Amino acid sequence: MRERLTVLGGVMLLAASANAAAQQRPDLSGTWVAAPDASAAAPGRPAPQVFGPQFTIVHQEPVLTLTRTFAGSPATIKYVLDGSEVTSRMPGRVCEADSGAMWTAAWDGAAVAISMLGAIPPNGKPVKMDVKSTLTLESPDTLRVEMTARTAGQTAPRTNATVYKRTGPAAAPGAVLQKAKATMAQVAWIAGVWTGERGSSIVEERWTPAAGGSMLAISRTLRDGLMSAFEFLCIVERDGGLVYTAMPNGRTPATDFTLTKIDAASATFENPAHDFPKMIRYTRLPDGSLEAVVSGEGGQKPQTFLFKRQ
Repeated sequence: MRERLTVLGGVMLLAASANAAAQQRPDLSGTWVAAPDASAAAPGRPAPQVFGPQFTIVHQEPVLTLTRTFAGSPATIKYVLDGSEVTSRMPGRVCEADSGAMWTAAWDGAAVAISMLGAIPPNGKPVKMDVKSTLTLESPDTLRVEMTARTAGQTAPRTNATVYKRTGPAAAPGAVLQKAKATMAQVAWIAGVWTGERGSSIVEERWTPAAGGSMLAISRTLRDGLMSAFEFLCIVERDGGLVYTAMPNGRTPATDFTLTKIDAASATFENPAHDFPKMIRYTRLPDGSLEAVVSGEGGQKPQTFLFKRQ
């Protein structure tokens, strides 16, 4: 009887300890903004903010959903706080296709420990990674994020930390553009060298064949033998769809237009927040020529360009 009571007491003690630990685990939900001068900097240069200048968390045990910016684009990762491995999308850099990443996350006392186990480039060949981040709530609205990364060739891991302040609840998502699902193969017909006339000007677009999840192009406008304008362009696979990126006269940051409609002979890209254009549509005409239409608000007259393949 005494042994049974001892075992029962041990079980109850473990359960009480588990309940106490669960009660001590904080809710990390909110919008988090980097505090001024919050990163530990190396001598002579500022350290990058671990999760960028701002990120949001929606925390509903056992899932922690973190949205932050990678390569200029938002990405949402859903971690399961029991050590389970999850895979997420990682936005590519300008004109580069998306990649992926493999993660685990779990409680470490009252902190959340996140490990990046590997990256999955667009070619699908995984690359082993060793990056660990720890999220520690130092006060009700102060979160310290520390990241340790081991890099090949370095004798010691590199550590960086940033302090973030909770400024409010996680922001409600805004209106989402209805994206069309597509792959690069569906716009392969845009590849080629195209020229057309517009008034006294000659407009030219040179599109590479699709490779590595993207197509690159340069456009130029010639008048009286002089170049009056140029533009860097690309179409890239993003989150199951396509994005058209424009850099007129090399301007940065680039402007993205999301694919909203596609069929066998046309592709429409939109960015309602942009001043002009808000819509770009490419159409393959029956005679083999290419039509490009750019348009803005309803009262603005669309601009149409007709190209012949060279």
